[in-house]
Amino acid sequence: MKQLSVIIIGAGIRGGSYARLMKQMPDKYRIVGVAEPHPTDRAYFRDEYDIPAENCFESWEQILDRPKMADIAVIATVDDMHYAPAMKAISLGYDLLLEKPVSITAWKPESGVSLKALSIFFRTFSGVSLQP
Repeated sequence: MKQLSVIIIGAGIRGGSYARLMKQMPDKYRIVGVAEPHPTDRAYFRDEYDIPAENCFESWEQILDRPKMADIAVIATVDDMHYAPAMKAISLGYDLLLEKPVSITAWKPESGVSLKALSIFFRTFSGVSLQP
């Protein structure tokens, strides 16, 4: 199986949990970027997962404002910040590991999000497991 590259958006408790699991499977996953507003957590990720400084960002907007740099985006921001980075990551072609909930507000047709985008959003990447 090909090693999958990963960016972590939100390097707190949840993002850290996924990253630790992935680090236990270096043949399957490699963390290549992180977005985290807290400097201490961002620096920890940089050092712990050997992420180049140029791939460490303060916000999800910064990491997703560049061309796609990984196979998977882990969206582990606080609950009310899942939707926007998830939709942006999908538009760039990332597969997602998305913390629940997708959104803390109900979807409304007038939001401008198409049903096609929602169906893409709920795709899963087959054959990928976080079990060591």
